[in-house]
Amino acid sequence: MKKSGFQALKVFLGCNFALSLAIGLGYFLFVGSHPAELAFSIIAYLSNTAMIYAVLSLPALALFFAGAGRAPFAAVFAFLQLSLVVDVAVYKIFRFHINSMVVNLILTPGGLQSLDQGLGMKILFFAVALGLLALELWFYSLAARSGGWFAAAFKKRTALILGLLLLFIIADKALFAWGALYDAVYITGNPRLFPLYQPLKIRTFAGKYLGVRLDREVSVPISKKYSKLDYPKIELDIMPPARPLNVLVIITDSFRYDMLDREITPELWAFSKKAAVFTNHYSGGNCTRFGIFSILYGIYGNYWFSMAGERRPPVMMDAFAALGYEFSILASAKLSFPEFNKTCFANVPREDIYDEPKSAGKDGKDREITDKFLEFLKARTGKKPYFAFIFYDASHGSYDYPPEFEKFKPAGGVNYLALNKDNAPLLFNKYRNSIHYEDSLIGDILRFMEKNGDLKDTAVLVTGDHGEPFFEKGYFGHNQGYSEEEVKVPLVFYLPGRAPRVITGVTSHLDIVPTLLKLAGTRNPPADYSSGLDLFEKNSRPFICVFSWDTSAMIKDGSALVMPLEAYGGGVKIYDKDYKAIPGKKAFETFSPHILNYQREAKRFYK
Repeated sequence: MKKSGFQALKVFLGCNFALSLAIGLGYFLFVGSHPAELAFSIIAYLSNTAMIYAVLSLPALALFFAGAGRAPFAAVFAFLQLSLVVDVAVYKIFRFHINSMVVNLILTPGGLQSLDQGLGMKILFFAVALGLLALELWFYSLAARSGGWFAAAFKKRTALILGLLLLFIIADKALFAWGALYDAVYITGNPRLFPLYQPLKIRTFAGKYLGVRLDREVSVPISKKYSKLDYPKIELDIMPPARPLNVLVIITDSFRYDMLDREITPELWAFSKKAAVFTNHYSGGNCTRFGIFSILYGIYGNYWFSMAGERRPPVMMDAFAALGYEFSILASAKLSFPEFNKTCFANVPREDIYDEPKSAGKDGKDREITDKFLEFLKARTGKKPYFAFIFYDASHGSYDYPPEFEKFKPAGGVNYLALNKDNAPLLFNKYRNSIHYEDSLIGDILRFMEKNGDLKDTAVLVTGDHGEPFFEKGYFGHNQGYSEEEVKVPLVFYLPGRAPRVITGVTSHLDIVPTLLKLAGTRNPPADYSSGLDLFEKNSRPFICVFSWDTSAMIKDGSALVMPLEAYGGGVKIYDKDYKAIPGKKAFETFSPHILNYQREAKRFYK
C-alpha cells in the first residue's frame, strides 16, 4: 500500500465501508414497513456507519504510518467485519448488540449448547471468518494498484462522498431530536437498532428555551400494522366480574424491603396484618424508570426503549380503560421524565393526571397529592370502578420530611463528595425518617378508606419502585448495582375477602400485571401479555431478572449475574449474596443453562 500512499488507504477504507453497509443490511429485517420509518432508518444507518468509520480511520492511519503490510491490515479489518456479522446474528437472537455477556457465553464451555448451537454453527463461523479474511486480502490488493481506474474514480468523488455522509449525519441527528420532541413515532421507534447508535436528544434545551411542552398527551401512537412489537401476543379475553374491584397502587420511591417494620412504617405494618405480605419480592429495575415499567407492563425492562419509541401504553392500562375504569394518577414529580406520560400512562387523559403539585418541598408535594386523592374519593359517585396510582417522592434522594417526623436520630444531610461508610448512618436515619413520613400519608388514605367502607371493594397494593443501599454491600444509592438492598422491595397486597398471609417464595414486580388482570376477569394465561406469574399461585422460577439502562441482572438464590446490554458495558460479573464478586468461569456456568430462557423472554414480544 506504500506505493499509492493515502489514496490507496482511502480506497481500502472505502471498500470496507461498502462491505460494512452490506453486512449491516441484516438490521433492516427489524425495521417496519412504514415509508417514514424506512426513510429515517436508511439515513440513520448511513450516518451511524459513517461515524463508526470516522473512528476506525484512526487505527487505520496508525497502521499506515507504522508501515504495516497486507497481513496486519487484512487481519484487523477481517476481525472488524466478522464482529459486525456476529452482531447482526446476536441482534437477531437477543435483540441487543454484542457485548461481553455474549463473549462469555461463546467462550464458556457449554455456552453455545445452551443456545441450541452446536458443531454446525462453529463450522459456519470459521467459514465466514476465512471468507472475510480472503476478501480483505483482495481489498488490499485492489487498493495497492496505483493508477487503476477504481482508484482514479474514487479520488475524484472523495469530497462528494464525504460531504454526503456529513449531510446524512446532520439529518439523522436533527430528525431524531425533532421526532423525540414531537412524538414522531416512526422516527423514535428504533433507538437501539444499529450498534453504538447515539440519538440526539434536546428535551431540556427545548423545554427551557424553545417553549416545547414536554408533558403533553401523545396524539400519534404507532399503527400496530407498522409496529415491531408483538405485544400482547394474543388479545385479551376478559369476562369482567359482576362487581369489579377498584385498584389502588401506592408507590414509595426507594422503599427497600427491610423498611416494612413496626417502628419505621407502623401504619403499613398494621395494615399488612389484613393483607398478603410478600417477603422475598424484587423490583424489575434498580431505578425508577425500570421499576415502574415492570409494575405496569409486567415484562422485561429491555422493552422500555421500544415502548417509549412507539408510545405504546401497557396492555393492563388499555384493559382498564376498555372496562370503563376511571383513572386518578397522582405523582409528586412530573411524569414527563422519566417519560411515563409516553409509556405507562400514554392512554390516560391529561385531566386524570396530577403531577405538578404547587406545595413547597417534596414532603409538601406528597401531602398535596394525598389530599388530592382523598378529594377524589369523596367526590366519587361509585358508578364506575377506578384505577388509582400514587407515586410518593420525598424518600428519593434528598429524603425529606416535616420536622415532627424526625424519629430516628441523629439524622442529617452529608456532603456526597465526603460520604462514606462511617458517616452514612446519619444519612440513613434521614432516609428512615422520610419513609416514616410517607407511611403516615399512606395511613391517612387507608384509615379514610376503612372508615368510609371503601376497602370492601378495592384492591390495595403498596410497594417501592426500587431500594436504596447505604454501603451495606460496599456502595451507596440506587442505579448502581443489584444487591438486595437496591432491588428487593416490600409488597403488601390487600384483597377484599382474602385471608391475610405471608408469602416467602421469590416474586417479582413482573407478577403484578398478571395478578391484577386476572382479578379484572382476564382469562388469558399470563404468557400472552407478560413475563410474570400470578402472585397468589404457587410458582417456582429458576431466576428473576432486574434491569437498568445498559445492564441486566439474573438473580438466582441471592447471587446475581450482571450482564452488560451494550458493547461498552464492560465484562460479565457474578456476585454472591453479600454482593462480592466471584471470579472464574465456574460461577458463570451455574447461570449459563438459563441464558436461553432469558434471551427468549427478552425478545418474545418482538415480531
